[in-house]
Amino acid sequence: MEKLLQVEGVAKSFFGVSVLKGVDFDLDHGEVHVLLGENGAGKSTLMKILSGAYQLDAGSITLDGQKLDLSAYGPRTAEDLGIVTVYQNFHLIPHLSVAENLSLASFTHGRGLIRWESVYDHAREVLSRVDFDIDPRTKVRALPVSKKQMLEIAVALSKNAKVLIMDEPTAALSRRETETLFKIIGDIKARGIGIIYISHKLEEVKLIGDRITVMRDGVKVATVTAKDADLDMIIGLMIGKNLSRSRQAREAVPGDELFRAVDLNNPNFSAPISFGVRKGEILGITGLVGSGKTELSRAVFGVDKLNNGRMSLGGRPVRIDSPKQAVRLGIGYLPEDRDADGLCLNLGVKENVSLVYLSKLKGLLFSITSERRTVSGIVQSIGIKCAGLSQQVKYLSGGNKQKVVFGKWLFAGCRLLILDEPTIGIDVGARSEIYGMIRQFVDGGERAVVFISSDMDEVLEVADRILVMSGGALVVELDPRLTTKQEIMKYSLLAGKTAG
Repeated sequence: MEKLLQVEGVAKSFFGVSVLKGVDFDLDHGEVHVLLGENGAGKSTLMKILSGAYQLDAGSITLDGQKLDLSAYGPRTAEDLGIVTVYQNFHLIPHLSVAENLSLASFTHGRGLIRWESVYDHAREVLSRVDFDIDPRTKVRALPVSKKQMLEIAVALSKNAKVLIMDEPTAALSRRETETLFKIIGDIKARGIGIIYISHKLEEVKLIGDRITVMRDGVKVATVTAKDADLDMIIGLMIGKNLSRSRQAREAVPGDELFRAVDLNNPNFSAPISFGVRKGEILGITGLVGSGKTELSRAVFGVDKLNNGRMSLGGRPVRIDSPKQAVRLGIGYLPEDRDADGLCLNLGVKENVSLVYLSKLKGLLFSITSERRTVSGIVQSIGIKCAGLSQQVKYLSGGNKQKVVFGKWLFAGCRLLILDEPTIGIDVGARSEIYGMIRQFVDGGERAVVFISSDMDEVLEVADRILVMSGGALVVELDPRLTTKQEIMKYSLLAGKTAG
């Protein structure tokens, strides 16, 4: 049977750095072809070429037996041909409503005016396809990350797709939302639509995929049948070596308490929240999507206002009403959505790393040479892969973007670092590097990390102590050496009832 999509010999370079080196890839009708690889392997670049966002340097693309003319190939051409992408980073317009985002390319007009009832009816019909129960008049900026992801998928499915590219579609979804997505994928396959599925959640691969292609360093390493694939083999293909997945023992000797929050409360919490973090400690906070983890991090960093509660840092009472105050006190924050809230994508690596430090200077002389030397040292020490310090951050892989945010807080000299989903959308190799950076950050004994993650396996691996949230409340504290993922899940389902 003729292939739905055929990619042959695709090559692409940025700033003289070869990202894709003659890649071949194909997709059948009604197939889920999973694309795996470490961050920087070239997966997203290949998908952006297919979607028309990037122009290839060499190679060809054939769709339904017809070789495409790539001389004027762009995003609109790709969508007109039926190649539709759900990107890892949202492409929604936050100040518009859900309905407006769904109808941007095809508003229904009557006598020169927009027929709003038709727009809302169209939105309800599209949302029903993905079992997404939400008021279409809701502004996108008011949606949490998980609902933005579901809307992004709904937007893609509203177009007449032949090939649907999904880049980390479940990264911010709850278990129920993921199950809904997999059901939708099954319906899409039944209609003969081909799906290219990128994910770092290896447990999903055998569940949803038909075939798996692994990329490494810009080349295709192997294509295997999903049902015959062994996860350890896949990881080996991705990173080129065996990777230990066991908990790395850390002889943490907690010092004095660095930070204490008492009775924090606002409309996002169902009960007042109190907790402390000691010097040299990695405090893990976990729970299901919607448990209140992100809201807690935003409250501590001064993004969201508190109705009640008090905080202390280094034994002294502090008042944090804004992120600026938090930064001045030596608190850093790596947000859940790094692209929107953690980076200036059009600026270079150097500017992003030094941004917080420079914002703290008041009328002081600052050496540009010293800045470049220090940033260069940070880039080398934490292994940021880039073409140079001036390379725009938007061209970096997800793992390297996350390292830039981490480097920003290292340069700023913060004492307490709050990490919200620091490995979301990051491959297993880069995750190991991030874990190492976190441990190194606290090993001096004077600094601490609050590590927030929905991935209970990684919280068990990284944290010295675990707090579980559910329904907007902290429900239990656990010792990672003495607990299991099953126990954490049990407490996560308590719906805000404090464990007795």
